[in-house]
Amino acid sequence: MEEKMNEQRNRSDEPNLSLSLKTPIEYESIKRIPTLEEAMNLELKNGQVDPNVNLKKFRRTMSNRLSAQRSRLRKTEYIDELKKAAKDLEDTIAFVGRKIENEKDNKKKLQLENEMLRVQLDSIANKSNLLTVQTKELKVELKRLKEPAEAQEDEEHMDMDQYLNFDNMNFSPLKNDDDI
Repeated sequence: MEEKMNEQRNRSDEPNLSLSLKTPIEYESIKRIPTLEEAMNLELKNGQVDPNVNLKKFRRTMSNRLSAQRSRLRKTEYIDELKKAAKDLEDTIAFVGRKIENEKDNKKKLQLENEMLRVQLDSIANKSNLLTVQTKELKVELKRLKEPAEAQEDEEHMDMDQYLNFDNMNFSPLKNDDDI
């Protein structure tokens, strides 16, 4: 009898590795663990228990089996949750990895565009500075050219005024040829 109990104890200590391989329907049926009374009645009904066994010892054995079964079930559920969480994290990592690569590409494109815009801005600024300098030079040149022209123009006006100043001139009206 003690050998039988040891054999059963050894069997109950073995991990139930096939639990995680069960289908969801089978898993649900395994999930329901009978109460102590149900398990004891089932064992006694199936006749797998020696009728001479001490009831207290039998009750403790059944309680330990059910506790081990619940523990294995919790362990399996915990492992399944960890697997699901790991898969979710792997999916997230893959998604974020692709997003990071896209953002790196966008960053490179924006940096190139920024560099091109800076070159254009520098070119426009240089052109603007060159045009400003040219404008100043042309204004100076214009001013330089205007001074002698204005002086010459003033002289021409003075000469013209002298010719056109009829007030100071004495002249007589032309006489008719008849009078001569």
